[in-house]
Amino acid sequence: MPQNIEQTPEHTVARSTFSDPIIQSLWLTDINWDRAEKYVRRLQERIYQHTKSQQWLKVRNLQKLLARSYYAKVVAIREITQRNNGKNTTGIDNKIYDTPDKRWELTKETFDYQTDKPLPLKRVFIPKQDGTQRPLGIPTIHDRIMQMIIKLALEPEFEAKFEPNSYGFRPGRCAMDAIVQIRKRLSGFDNIQWVLDGDISKCFDNISHQFLLNQVPIFKKIIRRWLKVGVIEFGNFRTTENGTPQGGVISPLLANIALHGMEFLFKDNPDISLVRYADDFVVIANSKAILETKVLPKLNSFLTERGLNLNELKTKIIHRTEGFEFLGFEIKFYTVPKAFKSYLLIKPPKKKILKVLKVIKAIFRTMLYKPLKEVIVRANSVIRGWCYYYRFSNAKKRFSYFEHMIFKKVWYLLKRRHPKKNIKWIIKTYFKTIDNDRWILSEDNFKLFSPSSVPVTKYIKVNEFLSPFDRTQKEYWKTRQRATT
Repeated sequence: MPQNIEQTPEHTVARSTFSDPIIQSLWLTDINWDRAEKYVRRLQERIYQHTKSQQWLKVRNLQKLLARSYYAKVVAIREITQRNNGKNTTGIDNKIYDTPDKRWELTKETFDYQTDKPLPLKRVFIPKQDGTQRPLGIPTIHDRIMQMIIKLALEPEFEAKFEPNSYGFRPGRCAMDAIVQIRKRLSGFDNIQWVLDGDISKCFDNISHQFLLNQVPIFKKIIRRWLKVGVIEFGNFRTTENGTPQGGVISPLLANIALHGMEFLFKDNPDISLVRYADDFVVIANSKAILETKVLPKLNSFLTERGLNLNELKTKIIHRTEGFEFLGFEIKFYTVPKAFKSYLLIKPPKKKILKVLKVIKAIFRTMLYKPLKEVIVRANSVIRGWCYYYRFSNAKKRFSYFEHMIFKKVWYLLKRRHPKKNIKWIIKTYFKTIDNDRWILSEDNFKLFSPSSVPVTKYIKVNEFLSPFDRTQKEYWKTRQRATT
């Protein structure tokens, strides 16, 4: 250890300047990441445990201890500047921290939830499927790290409180868990056949600040500052009176806190089931009348209290045989009267196939004269990711259709590359392998990913009553991770 480095019980403090190459490498060598993550995890498990036993004084003390911890700070810095998808997205200060020495410099900054003052958000707009634009508020990297620290402290408490069939933006849960729960409720032969497909109008933009702050038992001051910080839009400052910024790290957790209790509205009626993924939800019942007279009034009252309301154009009541879309899946109950058969199918919608085909077409068009192996690598990342998302559904036929459409685009690409070559030359040059009577585009050891090669398997749904923060269930989560990867 260099002489200009002083060891403290919890962390290492650098005294020299960043021109020293030893100091520049401290982010990589001098932080004990295993120890840091275990320290944070142990505190989170204790917060979860004491919340379950309703020992609120211990919960608050542990949350404050975690929020002030050096280890929580460095774990949050690593998450935001290295692992998060928005690590290269800047706030209004236009700062990014993409090198080890810049991240080490961040560890010297003060992240105090009592005195921290966030900067206004940078407003950007991203296109939605319906042609409109979704506004995002992008905090600075510093503010995102502060949000991550508070999230680390708050999340275990609410994971001990949240409803069993809430699946969005929660550790250990994903969209497929919600889909399997819907399959479980709709695929039977009983009278539970009607679905309310709900849509909350601009949920993240309209959540009542006061209601949300009333639900948060600690860190109210810093959360209020984040909610009221305002945005810079086209160079002009605008205040924020409602909503949580969709670009914020803590926003999904705050939205779940605001919507907590929706499923409990119907806990006394076993014939009514609600499945929620963030602000998307469905309610399943045995008659249309129940959905109209009992479910909708309760939901409207519940949402009004939070400053929200249902989107009347997108919220609809449908029979399971009509089919509906949820989280990118097409869900429909089929009956075959002559064969005395009925079954529920969950598969990727054709419009989703057409959408990803446009992406692949754009890749082929923009990389027309690039080396083929580069084109294959780029296209494979899109094709593989799309297929793996749908691999637990009834997607076999749709995968075959997807592969056929990709082949047509590949053929068009090769004809554009070699307009004067005949078919035999193209096949001999580019389709060097044949797999089960399918031509596989390849170059050297690079092969275009085949959607039909993806096995369609059964998804193992999460136990909705367990949490990754429960230290007594570590073996369950290890086994589950192996089974779902």
